[in-house]
Formats: sequence, structure tokens, C-alpha cells
Amino acid sequence: MQLHVNARVTRLNPDRLFGQVAHRLAVAIITGASPTGALLPNEDDLKGEISVSRTAYREAVKFLSGKGLVEARPKSGTRVAPREAWNLLDPDVLAWHFEADPNEKFIRDLFELRLFVEPSAARLAAQRRSDADLKRIEAAFRGMVENPPYAALTVSADLAFHEAIFAATRNPPLQCLAPAVSATIQWSLFLKAPDDRFFFTASLIDHERVFDAIVQRDGDLAAARMSGLVIDSLNSTLGLLAGRADAEAGKTA
Repeated sequence: MQLHVNARVTRLNPDRLFGQVAHRLAVAIITGASPTGALLPNEDDLKGEISVSRTAYREAVKFLSGKGLVEARPKSGTRVAPREAWNLLDPDVLAWHFEADPNEKFIRDLFELRLFVEPSAARLAAQRRSDADLKRIEAAFRGMVENPPYAALTVSADLAFHEAIFAATRNPPLQCLAPAVSATIQWSLFLKAPDDRFFFTASLIDHERVFDAIVQRDGDLAAARMSGLVIDSLNSTLGLLAGRADAEAGKTA
């Protein structure tokens, strides 16, 4: 299932020609259509699929190189870099993974990252938050409650809730992980939106419990409740993916 992650967590403009070229090349790399070590398709190779100029192509290659997806080799041209060189936490790289239909291992890896990072962020936020931080977290939670499930405003509020917690940690290096967390959350929300049964309501309860712990300045409680939130989100995400895979298998049987 291919999903588009909102531009809020990506810096690539899909309306620009170079953005279209970068997107086409990146998805081919991430899906394996252009494997590690392969020569990158040139502008002539792409002309059958999209309009492309030499300037846009060079701009796109430079953009992908900055994210570790391609590398220029002397006398052998620009080639696909090994996966170990990719900046997997870059919002654009994450967005391309989501659009390329990520496998279960990659999803588990991202939620494992969230499980390492977000409970610690919640603990620090509870210990260090100011009144202004608390108002920002509360406003985001109210945005989730007061808007329809999975509406654009609701998704923005959900992302703002987690971003506000990162901001309240007063830890700039930790805050650098917030865009990767936001991309994962947004993709998960888009995945659940068409088939939601009770996930949204359960998620609201989880978020409120985290907020209450931060209000109490109870770092251990905030961390424990954030762990529960992330685990619940992982389980519901994997459950939906499994259900859709079974449905697709039934159609082809």
C-alpha cells in the first residue's frame, strides 16, 4: 500500500521538476529497482516517464547524494550507494520508504526507535517543562479531541503534541529526532484512517494519560505511559497491515 507523507515532514517540493526527478530516482533505489552499485539512470533514460532537463537532473542527483542514496565514483559515474550509507532518519528518505510500501521489519525498526526515544523524551519533558510548554502540549491534545478523526487538523495536532514534548526536553540533539518520529506517526495515521474501528479513541486515551503525567511532573510515569502509547500504535499498525495482506491474498486466490 503506497502512502504519501505530508510535506510538513519533508523538505522536497514535488511540484518542482527536480523534485519529481529526485522522487522517481529515490523510489527506484529504495524498492531495489535500482540496486546497490548500479549506475543511476541518466536524464535520457527518464524521458520516457517524466519531463526532465539536464539542470533538474543534476539538482536531483546532488539532492540524493546529500542524503547518502547515491555516490559519485571516479571513472565509473554516479551509482546507488549501499543502504548503510543512507540517512534513514531523514524525513525525505522516510517518506520515500513509506511510499515504496515498507516491509514489516522496517516498520518494527522505526517503532523500536520510537520506543527508545519517546519515553525518554516524555520523562525529560515532565521534569523540565515550563508552563508555556504545558500549554503547547495541552493545545495540541485539544486539537486532537475537538477535530474529526484523521482530519488534516487532527493529524497536525497529533504531530504537534509529540513535537511539543520533544521541545520541552530542552535537549537540542534529542529534538533532532523529532522529524523522524513525526514522519512515522503521520504515515501510521494515514494507514489507519480508512479502516479505523477503535484505534483513534484508544489513542486519545493514551495521549491524555501521557499529558496528565507531564502535568504531574512525574517523569517515570510519563515514560511508562509513552511506552504504552508507542506499543499500542505498533500493534494496531501491524494488525492493519496483516489484515490488508490477508484481504489481498484472498482476492488473488
